[in-house]
Amino acid sequence: MVLRCRTFIIAVVVAAIGCSLGVGCSKAKRKFSVPKINMITSEYVMAVEEPVDGHVWIVGDYGMIYNSKDGGENWTEQKSGTINLLCDVDFVDEKTGWVSGIKGTMLHTTDGGATWEQQETNTKEHHLLSISFVDKEYGWAVGDYTTIMHTTDGGKTWKRQTEEQDSIYSKVFFIDREHGWLVGERGQILQTKDGGVTWNVVMPEFFKRETIEEEYENPRPSLFGIYFSDRDHGWLCGLDSTILHTADGGESWKVLNTGTDILYNIIVKGDRGWAIGSQGTYLLSRDGGITWEKLGEAIKSKLTFSNVYFNTPEKGWIVGASGTVVHSKDGGETWKFYSGLSYEFEGMKMPEGLEKRVIE
Repeated sequence: MVLRCRTFIIAVVVAAIGCSLGVGCSKAKRKFSVPKINMITSEYVMAVEEPVDGHVWIVGDYGMIYNSKDGGENWTEQKSGTINLLCDVDFVDEKTGWVSGIKGTMLHTTDGGATWEQQETNTKEHHLLSISFVDKEYGWAVGDYTTIMHTTDGGKTWKRQTEEQDSIYSKVFFIDREHGWLVGERGQILQTKDGGVTWNVVMPEFFKRETIEEEYENPRPSLFGIYFSDRDHGWLCGLDSTILHTADGGESWKVLNTGTDILYNIIVKGDRGWAIGSQGTYLLSRDGGITWEKLGEAIKSKLTFSNVYFNTPEKGWIVGASGTVVHSKDGGETWKFYSGLSYEFEGMKMPEGLEKRVIE
């Protein structure tokens, strides 16, 4: 990709010099077609959700919140009231939702984002990286310094469920009011069956180390993504191209090494599964998350993808760096850019003959 870009720039410069010297360049040949680039925002988009068909929210840097009510064709900026980085979004219906962020930020809306209110979490010295709500009352938030916050009244009050330690919890996922999971750095996996009153450490065989020395020499990969389709079937992902899968509620785990880069998020719906990560990494599963295929050209981008969300096995979204927002209507086989930069935009491609020379 770098070689192609450099060659393209050199070709444009040489052509410009030739024209200035009068070397057979006509006005028609000097014309350059500027590519049309759709941009909802240029900020880093951290999370996306479509709780009701056609109603989409994206959140990200500098307190950015955008909403679409027509499946992404038109977007409206919503006033968050903060400039903090917003890390996650979770709606339980088209009107009621929460957004979390750094410095203890927690925002709540009951009118579809027309207004957002700040909720007090008493965690302004910490970052709330992930949230999970199962209904309008019960929700959890996790973050750095082993932060686990819980509410039973829709966020009017938040209570801490763990003691503070120097470790990061990156993602939380609850199936119902009682059963939940969270993952974090250095391969941490915790499970609760009582709504977070107690959290039990889960240690897959793949993560076990015999000695302290072995832990230093072969550290467990940090985990960033988690998804459970029910109490038994779940997937985790993270560093070292790691995907872990359980079909028995975490009693046993199968390691699915995909040979890709860092994986930040994963989700499975029916027979389809999707995982995303650094440098445009995109994985698709067509057998319910058992095997995964890297589709390098499905989304023509080398930017980091931060979040993936599918509300049906067919319709889904991926968001990421530099305002990236892409949408699929065919289960992730093909993607349309609603915002962001693609290396295949019309007008940015090299002439076919020159491209062949570069490849040769």
